Amino acid sequence: MKVFAYMPTPGGLTGAPRRLLTLASVLREQGIEMCIATQRDSDLFRAAEEQGLDTVEVEPVGVLRQRHGALFGGNAVFRLKALFSLLVQNLGIARKIRKHGADVVWIRGSKGIAFAGLGALLSRRPLVWDVDYELPSRGVVRWLHRLGLWAAKRVVFQYSAAPDAIFGLELAARYRQKFRTIIPGIDLPSLEPFRAKRMASERREGDPFVILQVGTICDRKNQQLLIDALGRVRQARPDAPIRVQLAGGVFEEAYAEALKEKINAAGLGEDVEFLGWRSDVHELMASADVLAMPSRDEGVPNTVQEAMAIGLPVLVSEAGGMPEVVTEGETGWILRGDSPESWAHRIGWCLENRKGLDEVGQHATEFAVERFGTWQWGAEYGRLIAET
Repeated sequence: MKVFAYMPTPGGLTGAPRRLLTLASVLREQGIEMCIATQRDSDLFRAAEEQGLDTVEVEPVGVLRQRHGALFGGNAVFRLKALFSLLVQNLGIARKIRKHGADVVWIRGSKGIAFAGLGALLSRRPLVWDVDYELPSRGVVRWLHRLGLWAAKRVVFQYSAAPDAIFGLELAARYRQKFRTIIPGIDLPSLEPFRAKRMASERREGDPFVILQVGTICDRKNQQLLIDALGRVRQARPDAPIRVQLAGGVFEEAYAEALKEKINAAGLGEDVEFLGWRSDVHELMASADVLAMPSRDEGVPNTVQEAMAIGLPVLVSEAGGMPEVVTEGETGWILRGDSPESWAHRIGWCLENRKGLDEVGQHATEFAVERFGTWQWGAEYGRLIAET
């Protein structure tokens, strides 16, 4: 069986592209070949070729090259250009699907539906829509969601509460028979060296307590809450050696500037590091004391799963699917995303309870090994594709 897997404008080799490569690898072991269709100059395309996967070059047409929501803005003339470009893009996708003899089409997200949903229909192949992370349906995106739900034979979510949260109760109820929840798997063997490094490291007196957050600098990732919590911790423990590391590129310039102003105004400049985009996130995890994810909205982040596998205790908000992969007080802590006081309290507890913190990290690893393996994920996904 062959799956035509399309991901438009994937950017760097971050969470979603890495997950697609991992999924392609584990499905291959079940006799299901994934053909990765995306832009030739992307990290995803290059990594797929290095992995020995079949690849198809699919370049955005016309105004579809614009990113970050620009496609749905502009005046009436621009929107007509966008609609024409989408039609051409979808016709091209349909031809490529047929040419490569695909049995099933796999598309990620609402942008994938815009760029290739009609193409999948025209190819007359069944469509699997992996919703991944999506904001709640509004405006033009809601129409894309409706198209995806109608066109897809199977719709895959990362966590059980996602359909209602994204589409609303009424729309989700209409298509619920198509839905399947599959918690993504991660490459556990590749993380074992970092787990071993973390276990072998010894904390020396005077070493800073490192709080790591991984994610683009933007309001959705809510770095501001972590800084507010740090300010409260600093007030209660002015001499405690604490360092917050923010690993991720800037997605919202104004938000990043406001965040830096807040840090400087609170006198926290020496406590916070902006690391930018990093390719050595697992190394950072092996050296940190906790991972903080105070996001306003999420799916099931790779970062949280990988940190748990490495044995790094996690502090997460109640957003998205994070409460479904973190067990409160056992494999991490689930905190309110609007309460810096609760985050400050938990960080203070972590500072004073190293033994308890290490036990939570150990339990997190055990949970990850049991639940996050690619074998379980691939087997469930393989059955879904075979049924499609």
